[in-house]
Amino acid sequence: MTASAVLSLRANSGYLARSLRLELRQLARSRLYLFFAIVLPLIFASLAFYMFRGSVRHTAPISVALSAGMMGMWSSTLLGSGNAINRLRVSQVLEPLVASPRSTFFVILPFTLATASLGVYGLGATLLWSAVLFSMPLHIAHPLLFAAAVLVTVLALGLLGLLLASGFILYPTAQSLANFFEYPVWILSGMLVPISTLPRPVRVVSHVLAPTWGVSALENAALGSAGAAGRAVGMCLLLSAVYVGVTLLLLGRFEWLARSSGTLALQ
Repeated sequence: MTASAVLSLRANSGYLARSLRLELRQLARSRLYLFFAIVLPLIFASLAFYMFRGSVRHTAPISVALSAGMMGMWSSTLLGSGNAINRLRVSQVLEPLVASPRSTFFVILPFTLATASLGVYGLGATLLWSAVLFSMPLHIAHPLLFAAAVLVTVLALGLLGLLLASGFILYPTAQSLANFFEYPVWILSGMLVPISTLPRPVRVVSHVLAPTWGVSALENAALGSAGAAGRAVGMCLLLSAVYVGVTLLLLGRFEWLARSSGTLALQ
C-alpha cells in the first residue's frame, strides 16, 4: 500500500469517526429518533408477547424480543436514511457536499450507520423489558458471537440504508419513499412471520436482504446454534460488500440525473 493510500485511508477513517460521533449526538437530542429506536421496539415486544400467549405455536421468548428489537432498528435506520437527505437539503448543504472532492458515499455513510447504531439501544432495551415485564429468561448461549452478530447487523443495516439513500438524492420526496420499505422488509426478513411461510419465489428476495441474516445471526447466537449464527454473520458481511458495490454505482448515476434535472437542491 502506497503512502498516499495510507494517508487517504487515515483521513477517511478520521472523518467517518468524527461524523458518526456528531450524528449520534444529534440523534440523541431528537425525540422522534429516540421514540423509533427505544420506545417503539418496546411496544412491538409487548404486543408480540401478548399475542403469543394466546397462540398454540411454540416460539422461544427471546426470538420474539429479538424480532421486535430488529423491527425498531430497521425503522430507525430507514427513517434516518431518508431524513438525512432532507436535512441536508433544508440546510442547503447537499449541493456543496455532493460537489466536494470527498465521495458522496462517505458523506452519507455516517448518517445511516448512526441511525442503525442507535437501534442497538432499542435492542438492549427490548431484551431488558421482556425479561422484567414478561419473565423472559435473559440467557445468551454465545455472548461473544452474539456481540459480533450485533456489530455485523448494524453494519449491514447501515449499508442497506445507504443503498436506499442513494435513490433519495434523486427524489426530493425522500421520506415518503423511505416509509414504503418499512413493512415489506419486516415481512420479507422474518421479523413478523417465519420466512418458511412465504411463497417460494418471495424467499429469494428474503435471502438478499441483510435484516434476514441479521435476525438469524442474533437468534442462533442467543439460542446456541453457533454454526448457523456464524453462517448468518458471513452472509451479512457478504451482502454488506455487495451493497457497497451497488451503492457506488448508483450514487454516480443518481447524482448525474439529479444535476441534469436540477432536482438536487429541491425541497
